[in-house]
Amino acid sequence: MDYQTARQMFGLPELMDVSSVLVIEPHPDDNEVGAGGTVKRWCDQGTRVTYLTVTDGRAGAEVQSAYGTTASSSPNAVVTMADMVRIRRAERQDANRILGVEESYNLGFEDGGNWSEYQLMSTLVALIRQFRPELVMTVDPWTPYESHPDHVKTGKAVAAALIYAKNRVMFRDQGEPCAVPQAAFYGSAYPNVYIDVTDTWEDKLKAMKAHVSQFDIPEWPMLSQYFTGEAERLYRDHLGERSDGRAEAFKALISMQLHFFPDAVRS
Repeated sequence: MDYQTARQMFGLPELMDVSSVLVIEPHPDDNEVGAGGTVKRWCDQGTRVTYLTVTDGRAGAEVQSAYGTTASSSPNAVVTMADMVRIRRAERQDANRILGVEESYNLGFEDGGNWSEYQLMSTLVALIRQFRPELVMTVDPWTPYESHPDHVKTGKAVAAALIYAKNRVMFRDQGEPCAVPQAAFYGSAYPNVYIDVTDTWEDKLKAMKAHVSQFDIPEWPMLSQYFTGEAERLYRDHLGERSDGRAEAFKALISMQLHFFPDAVRS
């Protein structure tokens, strides 16, 4: 049973028709890279979008070149991890304003730290029960060759949290059980849903550039060209023939497909 059949069987809405979304990212820029155009569409149409950023972003690699002359009066000053955390939280808020995200929270896990999938999962159970979204979106941890531990741990912790959030025995002190009907993963090698983001593509790029520490780099023209080219290819292959059309791709599943459903990879 594929996702679309399962969604229709259970009377669930398409991704753009949900009323509330919890979008969970490992680092402060991941939601923009993976789903910025879709998030902008949700916000524009009045969908309640809540961001959860798992880590504090202290390990952002490009911050020294981007901020070396602004974080201190000395041009050669080294930007500390504490500086980085403050910078990336401010960037997160700048990107939120561009996309229209009004609810955004940072869980404070150490970027690249020795925290466990279980620790994050147990934290997320309480938050899912608090926000009770109609859809949860995060990074796909099962993409082949994904090697960043924060991405793998986050994606798997989110999926596990969806299972335990509805469990009436586990985590009894973490709020009333909540069953989230659907999940969607960005950065997936196995997408099955394609969202037209032609009209919000420039907002996505602006929101990405708001993360100055990550994208104010010499490689940005090449990166933006790559992202745009991929979005145009996705549009042509799956949505239509417009030469200027852009799309974002997601692996969507109903929550039942997240457990003991080996065919989900082909859904």
